[in-house]
Amino acid sequence: MSQSIQRIVSIWRQQKKNWRTVVIRRIFNRFFNRLTLDYTNIYVRELGASPVELGAVNSISSIGSTILAMPIGFLHDKYSLRKLFIFGSLLAVIASLLYAISSNWLMIIPAIVLTKIISRFHCSVICDLSLQTESRATAKSLCEGAGSLPSLFAPLLAAFLITIISGQISAEGIRPLYWIQFLAHAILLIYIIIMLKEVIRPELHQNTGFRNLFRGLFQVLGHDPSLKRYVLFYSMSMFTLSMITPFWYPYANEMKLANQFIISAMATTSIFVTIVTATPLGRLADKIGRKKVYYILNPLVASANLLLLLSPSASFFLILPALLRGFDTVIRIVIIGAMTPELIPSQYVGRWRGILGLFTGIVSVVAPIIGGMIWETLGPTPSL
Repeated sequence: MSQSIQRIVSIWRQQKKNWRTVVIRRIFNRFFNRLTLDYTNIYVRELGASPVELGAVNSISSIGSTILAMPIGFLHDKYSLRKLFIFGSLLAVIASLLYAISSNWLMIIPAIVLTKIISRFHCSVICDLSLQTESRATAKSLCEGAGSLPSLFAPLLAAFLITIISGQISAEGIRPLYWIQFLAHAILLIYIIIMLKEVIRPELHQNTGFRNLFRGLFQVLGHDPSLKRYVLFYSMSMFTLSMITPFWYPYANEMKLANQFIISAMATTSIFVTIVTATPLGRLADKIGRKKVYYILNPLVASANLLLLLSPSASFFLILPALLRGFDTVIRIVIIGAMTPELIPSQYVGRWRGILGLFTGIVSVVAPIIGGMIWETLGPTPSL
């Protein structure tokens, strides 16, 4: 045990200061985002959206993100990563404010659009350029695993705050969570401005302008024919995720009668699985390969949806599908997250992320609407 802790501390110290800075910011950002994350789609429903309208809101929010995916990826390769990350942090402050002041589901659309766009100004490129290949998956698992520990308590705190404010799940009970998130994001913005240093890259000054944006796309995809297959794999994975995710907690709340404490337990269990398994699975991925670990975990994630359908209503048995769903975060952030930048030379990483964002954004526009139509036409619970 002590050797494992020493190994983690050693990996932490080996990484660059910028990586440690964005990880610390991510830890706190994740905690305050988790206060609202499990209630966001419930909040949209409570503000009057139907299932199809909920799907449409998630689809509309993906349009802006999709359009900007390639340009933002281009900017990550050509301009200041520090300024881009600060700009993304500023958008997070604005988005949480818009959530807090929304009084109907139409007003919340700009907030969700901004939230999707913020995801393009992520810390992944800084991490990609800061981490060493031989410890990349372990370092990412350290960020996602140990870094998730504080957020383990966020769902329970959210449940207690909702109970104190309104007694049950409602729009007015959820709204104060966004005000708390707004204040936290403002403080984290100041922290990043003070602590984050510029990432020095030789290619930063090779600015060729946006006229070469799509030329860069073909240049990146032409680097290796297997990249096209990876884009297809990545896009299909995001399609199923985007179709199901907006309806996961609304389904638990409306069809399985889960109150705020059951939802809190589901969310906490999912986070706990990530915390406990991310680091050992990351180290395993560094040792035996990313794909092998992916093949092991993917069936567990796929079975989570079936278990949600079969779980009894208003029961803490709903924790079981949430437990399996926790492995999805490990797959996306640790396994796929470590694999993705290793497929391309470092000078193309930003554009590579942009290409993936473009294609996954396209499927993310369509998938939630399909999910909403399935809910309304076939019903949320099929005959089993």
